[in-house]
Amino acid sequence: MTRLGEILLSEKALTASELDAALENQVLYGLNIGTCLVEMGYVTDDDVARCLGKQTGQAFLTKEQLLALGSQNLSVIPPSVIEILRLVPVGIDGGALRIATDHKFSQKKQTEIEKILGRKIELVAVTGYAVDCFLEKTFGIERPGRFLSKNAIMKTPKKAPAVVEKSNEQTAPIVINWMEWKTLVDTKQDEMSARVRNDISNPLPNRDVAPLSLSDAAERLSNATSRDDVAKSVLGFSTNSSGTAALVIVKHGIVLGWKAYSNRKMIPNFEAFFSTIETLPDLKQCVMTKKPYWGKSMTAETKQFLQTLHYTGEHVAFFPIVLQQRVIAVLLCDRSEKLNPLNIAELCLKASYALQILILRAKLLSSKLMNSGLVFS
Repeated sequence: MTRLGEILLSEKALTASELDAALENQVLYGLNIGTCLVEMGYVTDDDVARCLGKQTGQAFLTKEQLLALGSQNLSVIPPSVIEILRLVPVGIDGGALRIATDHKFSQKKQTEIEKILGRKIELVAVTGYAVDCFLEKTFGIERPGRFLSKNAIMKTPKKAPAVVEKSNEQTAPIVINWMEWKTLVDTKQDEMSARVRNDISNPLPNRDVAPLSLSDAAERLSNATSRDDVAKSVLGFSTNSSGTAALVIVKHGIVLGWKAYSNRKMIPNFEAFFSTIETLPDLKQCVMTKKPYWGKSMTAETKQFLQTLHYTGEHVAFFPIVLQQRVIAVLLCDRSEKLNPLNIAELCLKASYALQILILRAKLLSSKLMNSGLVFS
């Protein structure tokens, strides 16, 4: 299947240098290429949606269409399923329930969804950016790529609003095969919640981080195929000497959660953490000097951040991960007696190399495809 970036290039919707910049962000921040391109302002969501339809051969919706149609059909699928699987019901076409998603499901997984819903479904292509916007508007889940724009303004996190507010007005129920759909959903919701993670979505990774030696971690970094591989390798070694270890992303003066462990247990939802770098002076010092830094300032914001990591001590070490002369991530460890700063610093250097290789690999693949004539033929 032709890659989305290639199609956008062939339609002159963006330049090769813009694609290169987006590929770098895709590797570093784990976002899909379309989301990176839209959030960076290089293309519009309509451009990506149109090319996505061309790529998949499916019907497609733009962001505005998804927001309009999705809000009208919230009662059809339980909110947990919409959030976890990014499945947004957008209507009924003949005998099939139309579901917009940015995920690619195998036929087996689609059959599982149909079995649980008790209904045939028709998948509709939509961009990841559009789904992010829908989840942000409907559930208060902020877009993961919102920080990619240099002009992005980070908001203070708000409690997610209720999904559907009850009103005194009576709305016409959706009836399928003489059964009110909302009733069907109520009877299936418990079953879906229990099975959704096991039967439909990809298996969740082990929440325990495996302890690694320095040589094992270095070998895994040399074979890394994704940013998650890099994080697991770094944290797998760090937790040998530190009860608490966390990786954060640094972008445009914003600090974003990447992955964190406490007592070798993954801290859930750490990816949702964000703060301005000004509120974390020790981390800022590490970024500015591009060198390891022993924490000394225990501000209220720093204490709150450490509480997020389930750490109650006051001695933290910061190690930079530098890429092209800029700090793109920082490793935080509690300063235990077992901590060997030279080994940690060496590991962070190897992590920098691993990320650089992943970026180069993505760019070389894109360049190879362009030079082969697949894009501009």
